[in-house]
Amino acid sequence: MRRCDRVLASRDVGAWGPGPFDNDAAADFLQEAAGSIARAVVRALRAIVRAPAGREIDVDDGGAGWAACELIAIAYGHPATGDLDGGILDAASRLKPKEEHRLLAIEALPRIADPATSEIAGLSHEGNDGSGAVFDAAIAGLKARLAAAAAGRREVPRARKGDIYAIPTAPGATDVFVVQMVGPREAAVFSGIFPDDAAALAAVPDCLARRVSTDVHKLPGRGRLLANRPLRKDLRGIKLYASETGDLEHYALSRATGGGLSIVSYEKARQYDLLWGHSQKAMLAVARGKQPIARVRSTDEREAELRAWHGKEWEACRKATTPGPFGDVEELTKTLDWIGEYGIKNWIEVSHRIASGTQGGGKDRKDYAFAALVAIWRGTLPRKLWPDELKPRLPPPPGKAALATALRAARVLVGKILALDSELRQIWDSGPDRGAELRKWVARLQRALA
Repeated sequence: MRRCDRVLASRDVGAWGPGPFDNDAAADFLQEAAGSIARAVVRALRAIVRAPAGREIDVDDGGAGWAACELIAIAYGHPATGDLDGGILDAASRLKPKEEHRLLAIEALPRIADPATSEIAGLSHEGNDGSGAVFDAAIAGLKARLAAAAAGRREVPRARKGDIYAIPTAPGATDVFVVQMVGPREAAVFSGIFPDDAAALAAVPDCLARRVSTDVHKLPGRGRLLANRPLRKDLRGIKLYASETGDLEHYALSRATGGGLSIVSYEKARQYDLLWGHSQKAMLAVARGKQPIARVRSTDEREAELRAWHGKEWEACRKATTPGPFGDVEELTKTLDWIGEYGIKNWIEVSHRIASGTQGGGKDRKDYAFAALVAIWRGTLPRKLWPDELKPRLPPPPGKAALATALRAARVLVGKILALDSELRQIWDSGPDRGAELRKWVARLQRALA
């Protein structure tokens, strides 16, 4: 399918992986569980156990149920591995272990695991890549852990502020590097490789250290706890990290947890460490002095990457469309179909919300066409610009109040067509005329809306 708008659509592809939290259904479930974790768990499992026998359990219910079962096992202190994701461990910590939850999970699990009636099990068994066997093993392991939880809850090792860990440089190695938990999602990595735990602990008071963002809840599964000591003075206080946002010209500063976020310019963001979770391998490289401090990329670098990634798609878009506001007849036809179903007033309201920033999801082409249509309604842009093949479908002007709302939205939306992060601008700027024709159209439209 041709896509000349929002070709950066990787987020439209569903997440899928071999674990209980590696799918979109589990992500949606965890988001719901941010409110009441117990309510979300019970709802997810009852949707499965109360379904009539033989009825297919769709992937959304199966994925949510699998994740709920895993959270119950973790809450009882029986995770699949000690190398836990911090967000999942935090969610499980809010779930009080209850026998009724455990029994509900044991009842639901066989239905989740049956490829004949469970969509998620059926998908896992498609093909010959071994994913079915991985799924079966994961379910069997979870079933065994839920059975073991009958003996009661056990403590899951968790990193605490000040904890110092010696982490082997490789599986089975005796030499280690040393890491101290600074706070949620942040740790200090000390310089140097040490022959044993004693040497590692002795170096902590005076050794150079770098604070990095990482999933600190994984530290107990990665190394050995040596001690808990107060943080050195140079490791205290708030440290801010920079990250790139969806808008090319905007950057963010925040703590390692993402809290205290503010939007800043590149000139300010470039002074801070990049916010990215350091893996064990990356922390080892820091300890060895082989991991330079990462910084955000400049706007020009990010723009060049986009053009390298999407050059062929954008070239295809230029061949299939024109830079005028009604230059993508296929997209315009889809918009008219939408209007036919929901009404022109709804389009005006949605466009107004997008323009005011209270709703996301605006598409450059659709907003561009909307602004031009408003100008036609005002009589400041000729009707002949509307595509001949769509002449019978030209929407009539709305009432006076709706037109006033549409005009306010159109003036804002047309100003975004040439914004730095506008994909429409990127498409035509990478063409032979460097976007000159698009700029002429936008200038004409701005005058028509003035």
